[in-house]
Amino acid sequence: MYRIARVYNAGMIVCIGRRAHPLARWTVLALMGLAAVACSKASHINPDDAARVRKIDTTVERIRQAYTGKDASVLHSLFMPLDSLRTLEEEIQRDFAVYDRITLDFTIDRVMVDGADAAVYFHWLGQWQRAGDEQPLRERGHAILRLVGHQTLTVSGVDGDPPFGMAGRRIQSERPRGR
Repeated sequence: MYRIARVYNAGMIVCIGRRAHPLARWTVLALMGLAAVACSKASHINPDDAARVRKIDTTVERIRQAYTGKDASVLHSLFMPLDSLRTLEEEIQRDFAVYDRITLDFTIDRVMVDGADAAVYFHWLGQWQRAGDEQPLRERGHAILRLVGHQTLTVSGVDGDPPFGMAGRRIQSERPRGR
């Protein structure tokens, strides 16, 4: 069996268009006009907002690099002097002591800015490996970094399931359960 394909040239298309119902032609023209108007609008992004978002992204990347590079001084400079963050810094120091190699990836899901405060919602995927272990510890989770400031951003809090303090979590999970 042979199948016959129809080929239309420009003259045939014009002829079909003349026969089409006038309402259908106007509808198609209106949709094309609407699409042209919708696509032609330029997006107006405030340069100050764009610079702020880039600064937030840079700060989050500095935190990630300092953690994977085991640079406690950079982390200390990025954290506000709060008791809850001092505890977090101690947990991070424990991670540095326990694990020889740390790899960590952050993916920012959302950034909410309210004046000088910013909340960075992100998910993370990491591997922590000790020298004697064949397989690294692999974990993932979601967390929120609370940042404060305009020119210099500092961490004021961490909520959710942060990737920091993995050594403490592993010790708790390896303990035998009570009876």
